Amino acid sequence: MFAENLAKRVEALHTPVLMGLDPRADLIPDDCFVEGRSDAVSIAKGFERFGIRLLEALADKVAAVKPQIAFYEALGLPGLQAYIAIIKRARELGIPTIADIKRGDIGSTAEAYACAHLKGSQGEDAPFEADAVTLNAWLGEDSLTPFFERCQKYEKGVYLLLHTSNPGSTDLQEWEGKGAKKVYQHLADLMDRWQDQFTPTEKWSSIGAVVGATWPSQLVELRDRLPRTPFLVPGYGSQGGKGEDVAFLFEKTEVPHLINASRSLTYAYRNEEGMTLEEGALKACEAMRKDILESAQG
Repeated sequence: MFAENLAKRVEALHTPVLMGLDPRADLIPDDCFVEGRSDAVSIAKGFERFGIRLLEALADKVAAVKPQIAFYEALGLPGLQAYIAIIKRARELGIPTIADIKRGDIGSTAEAYACAHLKGSQGEDAPFEADAVTLNAWLGEDSLTPFFERCQKYEKGVYLLLHTSNPGSTDLQEWEGKGAKKVYQHLADLMDRWQDQFTPTEKWSSIGAVVGATWPSQLVELRDRLPRTPFLVPGYGSQGGKGEDVAFLFEKTEVPHLINASRSLTYAYRNEEGMTLEEGALKACEAMRKDILESAQG
């Protein structure tokens, strides 16, 4: 299953680093834009080169890659073609892909999203197929079931937004409902039920959770509340998260948690004059891995 396959890779590479791809034309090096940056087509080509260069440089250094589809969608069809090319190249290199799509809808619409990003209803290839996706659970179980079913049938994974890294997350996620239970805590209880229903025999559930590194106390609580749950943890690096904030996740556990870095990893070349895109990413990736694992050991 997805979580078990991911765990094998995390163990083999001895890294929890998840590389987020959030391409921005103003931050990507000029040598990615062979055709310039005059229109959507030329920018999309630059996004594609940027992503593929990073994948090829870090193929055996990162546990997985997480392209954020919004940056590609903003360029229309050329951007989506670049997105497909990046997903395809990651698959060729053996890098697990987590599509950061944050979809959430009901009925036939949820089924259509699942067909687009995981697998078709009969197991046929999806046009934007990834190994896992991020989802918004706000619409409830029926909006998630098509994705959960693909976890069962086709070794796919999902990550539900549980407690996100942005400051505004407190507007809803920390709100206390009936019985003084906060919204994210209620969702965690629902997740526990869904895991038992859809992934009952897995050592680790392929229904994971997104919990920000910027909320370390909630991470501690949710790790204990959901012991079979792989976490996707954003907020490391540019948003202020550090190795010490997430180190406890890796103490005496084999759960394949992933710590995401996007800007601090993929744009690290900007920190030193004369450094290439690949050199910067490799240096930042190794520093991040050591920061997390040494914090866990010490």
